[in-house]
Amino acid sequence: MKSEVDVVIPTFRRPDALAACLKSLERQAVQPRSIEVVDDSDTNHGPGISRNIGWRRGSGKIVAFIDDDCLADEGWIEQIQSVFDVYDIGGIEGGITTTNTSGEVVDFNPSNRFKWDRFKTANMAIRRDVLEEIGGFDERYFLHREDTDVAWRVIDSGHRMIWVPECRVHHPEPIGIHGAVYGAYPRSEQLLYHCNPKKFVECAASMISRESVRNGKLWKLQRDMRSLQKPPDVKPLSRLQSWSLWSRAWIVAVFWLLRKHTLGEPKSSFH
Repeated sequence: MKSEVDVVIPTFRRPDALAACLKSLERQAVQPRSIEVVDDSDTNHGPGISRNIGWRRGSGKIVAFIDDDCLADEGWIEQIQSVFDVYDIGGIEGGITTTNTSGEVVDFNPSNRFKWDRFKTANMAIRRDVLEEIGGFDERYFLHREDTDVAWRVIDSGHRMIWVPECRVHHPEPIGIHGAVYGAYPRSEQLLYHCNPKKFVECAASMISRESVRNGKLWKLQRDMRSLQKPPDVKPLSRLQSWSLWSRAWIVAVFWLLRKHTLGEPKSSFH
């Protein structure tokens, strides 16, 4: 099988992790067409800009994205190419495993209930012509939500993104042990809301929990999304937009809770 898959790896001051990632690509059953490593250690522009630099360097019909601290399964490239050969799609979202604090390998995948609050560029592949059509990643994002945004724009441009959990990468260390923050960043949430307010309702619903209500983080996020953030290039939500968003989000969150206690979680993903 001749490879049509370019691999893009943004990296930031993790030479050992990057070396392990590259080793996993050396072990591929089908070698990538090219591997584009973009080092952001000095500039610190963020992974969205790095990924744009990387995918524009290549020439393959498919661009696969992986994080520098992840390891690709040996059949990763082969699986990606096979899926694109069979289906008329714009891109795929692959599965991710990680290691918990007990040393067990566990899934780190979005809940089956999520249709929109998902898509991680730790394991994602998109057709090159589709990336060109949508202009790649929105470079206003920094470290958060740029992956969800690019997938939504692929979908909104008329192309399918499908869920392929068998196409796996592994994150060796437990997620978040180095203090990384995976919660909501107000400016990136504002950006994603403006990308598609209807889809963002699900994202807002996923932030509603007993804990977020109890500790006040939910109310703080609502206030922050109505305020101008830095850099001040993203329009905050108006009071009417905020009221409409969170009213619908609470309805979705309550529906999820009722379903969980009656029918249980969905058995399969929306994709």
